[in-house]
Amino acid sequence: MLRRCGVVGDPAGHSLSPAIHRAGYAALGLDWDYQAYTVSAGEFGGFVRARLHDPAWVGLSVTAPHKEAVVTFGAPDEPTRLLGVGNTLVCGENPRVHNTDVPGFVRAWRAHGLDAPRRAAIVGNGATARSIVLALAGLGAREVVLLARAPERAAGVVDLARTLGMAADAVLLGTDPGAVDLVANTVPVSATEPHAGLLAARARAVFDVVYDPWPTPLGAAAQREGRIGLNGLDLLAGQAVDQFFLFTGREMTFEQARTAAGREMSRRAAL
Repeated sequence: MLRRCGVVGDPAGHSLSPAIHRAGYAALGLDWDYQAYTVSAGEFGGFVRARLHDPAWVGLSVTAPHKEAVVTFGAPDEPTRLLGVGNTLVCGENPRVHNTDVPGFVRAWRAHGLDAPRRAAIVGNGATARSIVLALAGLGAREVVLLARAPERAAGVVDLARTLGMAADAVLLGTDPGAVDLVANTVPVSATEPHAGLLAARARAVFDVVYDPWPTPLGAAAQREGRIGLNGLDLLAGQAVDQFFLFTGREMTFEQARTAAGREMSRRAAL
């Protein structure tokens, strides 16, 4: 029986996850199928229920805007429970929901040989920002500042950081965050472009969740400042390592996942 996995989002056609997972299948000689499925919020529940207990279906990678809705379809792991968002659904008799973005960020950070961050600034206050806060707590961060276009909307992320034992505050995007070990951007490039120079100058390392096109204004500013730069491909590869294992029980490395994503990006750029 052909085993099936896929990524579901709205949209999903741009996703690099199929390239990563298929590369893993090829390396391990697995005759599995992995496709991208664009599914609206209104159709998401029916889409999942049709596959949840189908023996051919192993799991789903879940991306925006379904990371909160997926939590209701299985037993959550600890990061999913804490954050209220997941990105991985393992199908079967006892479905499980995981958030591999959290360990994925940790894996990407360590893959670049970086020391534990003590102080970080995060631009944004959505699901990815919450995942990064939890990852930073695991890395030993002591303080985080949220840079937001509407700081009052970041209260939930601030509360999460404080619950995890970090000092935290939210300020208006454009405020000087002071010296930080990391600036992480989780919002569209149009919001960070006016502030990219300041943010890169204040950081030891820069992470921008956006990876297409690259470099982003923040990524380019990091290059000019001689800062270490991570982007969305690093997070995508990092989270895929655990996701691939949850689906297959087999391992692929961060380097394999990152290379597969980069190769697919290059192929698309050449079209």
